[in-house]
Amino acid sequence: MILWCYDGTFEGFLSLVHESYIHKTIPDRITADEITPNLLDERQWIETDDAIARRVAASLNERFSKETLQRIKHTFLCDDSTPERDLLLYIRLGFKSPRALEDFAHPIVYAIHGYERRLLSTLHKMNAYLRFEELEDKTLYARIAPPRNVLPLMGGHFRTRLRGENFIIHDTARSIALLHREGESSFVRIESFETPTLSVEEGSFRRLWKTFFDSVAIRSRLNPTLQRSHVPLKYRTYMSEFWDNG
Repeated sequence: MILWCYDGTFEGFLSLVHESYIHKTIPDRITADEITPNLLDERQWIETDDAIARRVAASLNERFSKETLQRIKHTFLCDDSTPERDLLLYIRLGFKSPRALEDFAHPIVYAIHGYERRLLSTLHKMNAYLRFEELEDKTLYARIAPPRNVLPLMGGHFRTRLRGENFIIHDTARSIALLHREGESSFVRIESFETPTLSVEEGSFRRLWKTFFDSVAIRSRLNPTLQRSHVPLKYRTYMSEFWDNG
């Protein structure tokens, strides 16, 4: 089995696409994880080359529609599985025949749309379920741990919603954070983390929100099963209204 490994970045993946064309090879498996190959694996490390990645990106921009380019990026972010090989096949299919990407009966096209649907579903949930806390310096801080890497897609929504505010969205599952301060946004890797100090008012806000959440509930009509279907347990870790509910 031919196993290709890369650094997990989008630039690394584009370098891998170039490698596939240069050597006329499609690997049996692509991974960004540290794994121990078995004796039958032919393992190859694909080095990230930013210049090559830019050339491949330019070729994609020339060949594919904006919708297809967006779908490629969405699929890459769907890291609850390993979409890289399917994505490589999708790109190769598109270079061969752009119209083939409109054929939903094609197994690769169908798979790519499935990755994108799952990612956008998670994005919709995280935009709704995210809860901010106010820090001492009045920066708004929120923690998330989504099943898919949606943080790169969340900035636009909250820059519009929180216009004029400084905020941090911290993906604790991937050790990355979106920092937005004075109108500028950037992504940083969080190597170590200490719980930030909250503002004095935050405790009052939290109690008010919890009181509201409890008061609007109709006890005789509580349905935990239905509630879990609307707000799955995996999304509740950082939702303050559920913290006292275990």
